[in-house]
Amino acid sequence: MREFSFKPAPVRKTQTWAIKDDHLMRRGGSSALKLADVRDASWNTVTYRGTRSAWLHLTTDDGVSKIEYTDTGGARDEFFGLIIAVAETLKRVNPSLEIKHGYSAPWRTALLILGILGSLVGLFLGYAGLTNMTGKGGIEATIAGAAMGILLVPVAWSCRPNLRAKTYGPDGLIAEIVALGGTPMQDPDEAAR
Repeated sequence: MREFSFKPAPVRKTQTWAIKDDHLMRRGGSSALKLADVRDASWNTVTYRGTRSAWLHLTTDDGVSKIEYTDTGGARDEFFGLIIAVAETLKRVNPSLEIKHGYSAPWRTALLILGILGSLVGLFLGYAGLTNMTGKGGIEATIAGAAMGILLVPVAWSCRPNLRAKTYGPDGLIAEIVALGGTPMQDPDEAAR
Protein backbone atom coordinates (compact mmCIF):
# COMPACT_ATOMS: atom_id res chain seq x y z
CA MET A 1 0.00 0.00 0.00
CA ARG A 2 1.35 3.39 -1.02
CA GLU A 3 0.14 6.60 0.58
CA PHE A 4 -0.27 9.89 -1.30
CA SER A 5 -0.07 13.13 0.70
CA PHE A 6 -0.83 16.59 -0.69
CA LYS A 7 -2.48 19.87 0.24
CA PRO A 8 -5.62 20.41 -1.88
CA ALA A 9 -5.20 24.20 -1.53
CA PRO A 10 -2.89 26.55 0.38
CA VAL A 11 -5.41 27.15 3.19
CA ARG A 12 -6.41 23.49 3.63
CA LYS A 13 -4.70 20.81 5.69
CA THR A 14 -2.61 18.08 4.09
CA GLN A 15 -4.63 15.03 3.09
CA THR A 16 -3.26 11.50 2.99
CA TRP A 17 -4.94 8.98 0.70
CA ALA A 18 -4.23 5.32 0.01
CA ILE A 19 -5.62 2.41 -1.96
CA LYS A 20 -5.71 -0.94 -0.19
CA ASP A 21 -7.61 -4.05 -1.25
CA ASP A 22 -9.33 -2.06 -4.03
CA HIS A 23 -10.66 0.49 -1.52
CA LEU A 24 -9.86 4.21 -1.62
CA MET A 25 -9.23 5.57 1.86
CA ARG A 26 -8.45 8.99 3.27
CA ARG A 27 -6.72 9.20 6.61
CA GLY A 28 -9.22 10.78 8.97
CA GLY A 29 -12.05 10.14 6.51
CA SER A 30 -15.32 8.52 7.48
CA SER A 31 -15.06 5.27 5.52
CA ALA A 32 -13.33 3.48 2.67
CA LEU A 33 -14.74 3.66 -0.85
CA LYS A 34 -14.92 0.33 -2.67
CA LEU A 35 -13.79 1.25 -6.20
CA ALA A 36 -15.71 -1.67 -7.74
CA ASP A 37 -18.93 0.05 -6.56
CA VAL A 38 -18.25 3.35 -8.41
CA ARG A 39 -21.13 3.88 -10.84
CA ASP A 40 -20.23 7.36 -12.07
CA ALA A 41 -16.98 9.32 -12.29
CA SER A 42 -16.09 12.78 -13.55
CA TRP A 43 -12.70 14.42 -14.05
CA ASN A 44 -12.08 18.06 -14.82
CA THR A 45 -9.30 20.62 -14.88
CA VAL A 46 -9.57 24.39 -15.06
CA THR A 47 -6.68 26.79 -15.53
CA TYR A 48 -7.02 30.40 -14.48
CA ARG A 49 -4.15 32.88 -14.34
CA GLY A 50 -1.55 30.16 -14.46
CA THR A 51 -3.06 28.06 -11.65
CA ARG A 52 -4.64 24.70 -12.46
CA SER A 53 -7.41 23.20 -10.38
CA ALA A 54 -8.28 19.55 -10.92
CA TRP A 55 -10.79 17.21 -9.38
CA LEU A 56 -12.03 13.66 -9.63
CA HIS A 57 -15.50 12.88 -8.30
CA LEU A 58 -16.43 9.24 -7.73
CA THR A 59 -20.11 8.43 -7.17
CA THR A 60 -21.45 5.32 -5.46
CA ASP A 61 -24.86 4.55 -3.95
CA ASP A 62 -23.52 5.95 -0.66
CA GLY A 63 -22.61 9.38 -2.07
CA VAL A 64 -19.81 11.26 -3.83
CA SER A 65 -16.13 11.10 -2.91
CA LYS A 66 -14.18 14.14 -4.06
CA ILE A 67 -10.44 14.28 -4.67
CA GLU A 68 -9.54 17.89 -5.39
CA TYR A 69 -6.34 19.83 -5.91
CA THR A 70 -5.06 23.29 -6.81
CA ASP A 71 -1.50 23.75 -8.14
CA THR A 72 -0.69 26.18 -5.35
CA GLY A 73 -1.44 23.53 -2.71
CA GLY A 74 1.78 21.55 -2.96
CA ALA A 75 2.86 18.01 -3.89
CA ARG A 76 1.31 18.01 -7.36
CA ASP A 77 3.02 14.72 -8.28
CA GLU A 78 1.41 13.08 -5.25
CA PHE A 79 -2.06 14.19 -6.38
CA PHE A 80 -1.50 12.98 -9.94
CA GLY A 81 -0.01 9.75 -8.59
CA LEU A 82 -3.18 9.16 -6.56
CA ILE A 83 -5.43 9.78 -9.58
CA ILE A 84 -3.34 7.37 -11.68
CA ALA A 85 -3.50 4.76 -8.90
CA VAL A 86 -7.30 5.17 -8.74
CA ALA A 87 -7.55 4.86 -12.53
CA GLU A 88 -5.37 1.74 -12.57
CA THR A 89 -7.51 0.14 -9.87
CA LEU A 90 -10.71 1.10 -11.73
CA LYS A 91 -9.25 -0.46 -14.87
CA ARG A 92 -8.90 -3.74 -12.99
CA VAL A 93 -12.07 -3.82 -10.84
CA ASN A 94 -14.49 -1.68 -12.86
CA PRO A 95 -13.23 -1.76 -16.48
CA SER A 96 -16.54 -0.73 -18.09
CA LEU A 97 -16.73 2.54 -16.12
CA GLU A 98 -16.79 5.59 -18.37
CA ILE A 99 -15.20 8.68 -16.83
CA LYS A 100 -16.86 11.92 -17.86
CA HIS A 101 -14.59 14.80 -18.69
CA GLY A 102 -16.01 18.22 -17.92
CA TYR A 103 -18.49 19.86 -15.63
CA SER A 104 -21.29 17.95 -13.91
CA ALA A 105 -24.90 18.47 -15.05
CA PRO A 106 -25.77 21.14 -12.40
CA TRP A 107 -22.66 23.15 -13.29
CA ARG A 108 -23.40 22.86 -17.01
CA THR A 109 -26.96 24.09 -16.45
CA ALA A 110 -25.75 27.03 -14.33
CA LEU A 111 -23.14 27.99 -16.95
CA LEU A 112 -25.71 27.71 -19.75
CA ILE A 113 -28.08 30.07 -17.91
CA LEU A 114 -25.22 32.46 -17.11
CA GLY A 115 -24.09 32.42 -20.74
CA ILE A 116 -27.57 33.06 -22.15
CA LEU A 117 -28.48 35.81 -19.67
CA GLY A 118 -25.08 37.48 -20.00
CA SER A 119 -25.30 37.35 -23.80
CA LEU A 120 -28.76 38.93 -23.70
CA VAL A 121 -27.50 41.71 -21.41
CA GLY A 122 -24.54 42.19 -23.77
CA LEU A 123 -26.91 42.37 -26.77
CA PHE A 124 -29.04 44.97 -24.98
CA LEU A 125 -25.98 47.03 -23.99
CA GLY A 126 -24.68 46.88 -27.55
CA TYR A 127 -28.07 47.98 -28.90
CA ALA A 128 -28.33 50.77 -26.32
CA GLY A 129 -24.85 51.98 -27.17
CA LEU A 130 -25.28 51.86 -30.94
CA THR A 131 -28.64 53.64 -30.90
CA ASN A 132 -27.47 56.15 -28.28
CA MET A 133 -30.53 55.21 -26.24
CA THR A 134 -29.36 56.91 -23.04
CA GLY A 135 -27.86 59.99 -24.66
CA LYS A 136 -24.45 59.43 -23.12
CA GLY A 137 -21.98 56.59 -22.69
CA GLY A 138 -22.83 55.02 -26.04
CA ILE A 139 -19.26 53.96 -26.82
CA GLU A 140 -18.75 52.41 -23.39
CA ALA A 141 -22.07 50.53 -23.57
CA THR A 142 -21.22 49.22 -27.05
CA ILE A 143 -17.78 48.03 -25.92
CA ALA A 144 -19.20 46.42 -22.76
CA GLY A 145 -21.96 44.71 -24.76
CA ALA A 146 -19.50 43.39 -27.34
CA ALA A 147 -17.16 42.13 -24.61
CA MET A 148 -20.00 40.33 -22.83
CA GLY A 149 -21.10 38.71 -26.08
CA ILE A 150 -17.57 37.63 -27.01
CA LEU A 151 -17.02 36.10 -23.57
CA LEU A 152 -20.42 34.57 -22.79
CA VAL A 153 -21.73 33.22 -26.09
CA PRO A 154 -18.98 30.54 -26.12
CA VAL A 155 -19.83 29.65 -22.51
CA ALA A 156 -23.49 29.08 -23.40
CA TRP A 157 -22.57 27.23 -26.59
CA SER A 158 -20.18 24.84 -24.85
CA CYS A 159 -22.82 23.97 -22.20
CA ARG A 160 -25.82 23.45 -24.49
CA PRO A 161 -28.10 20.60 -23.41
CA ASN A 162 -27.70 18.45 -26.55
CA LEU A 163 -23.91 18.28 -26.14
CA ARG A 164 -22.78 15.01 -24.57
CA ALA A 165 -19.90 15.04 -22.16
CA LYS A 166 -16.65 13.58 -23.45
CA THR A 167 -16.06 10.21 -21.84
CA TYR A 168 -13.20 7.78 -21.72
CA GLY A 169 -12.07 4.77 -19.74
CA PRO A 170 -9.40 4.68 -17.03
CA ASP A 171 -6.64 4.45 -19.69
CA GLY A 172 -7.81 7.75 -21.16
CA LEU A 173 -7.62 9.41 -17.74
CA ILE A 174 -4.08 8.09 -17.22
CA ALA A 175 -3.04 9.38 -20.67
CA GLU A 176 -4.45 12.84 -19.90
CA ILE A 177 -2.63 13.05 -16.59
CA VAL A 178 0.64 12.02 -18.22
CA ALA A 179 0.04 14.75 -20.84
CA LEU A 180 -0.56 17.27 -18.05
CA GLY A 181 2.86 16.46 -16.67
CA GLY A 182 2.00 14.05 -13.90
CA THR A 183 4.50 11.29 -13.46
CA PRO A 184 3.08 7.78 -13.61
CA MET A 185 3.82 6.22 -10.24
CA GLN A 186 3.62 2.53 -9.49
CA ASP A 187 2.53 1.04 -6.23
CA PRO A 188 5.74 -0.37 -4.66
CA ASP A 189 3.85 -3.57 -3.75
CA GLU A 190 2.81 -4.05 -7.37
CA ALA A 191 6.30 -3.23 -8.71
CA ALA A 192 7.78 -5.93 -6.46
CA ARG A 193 5.57 -8.63 -8.00
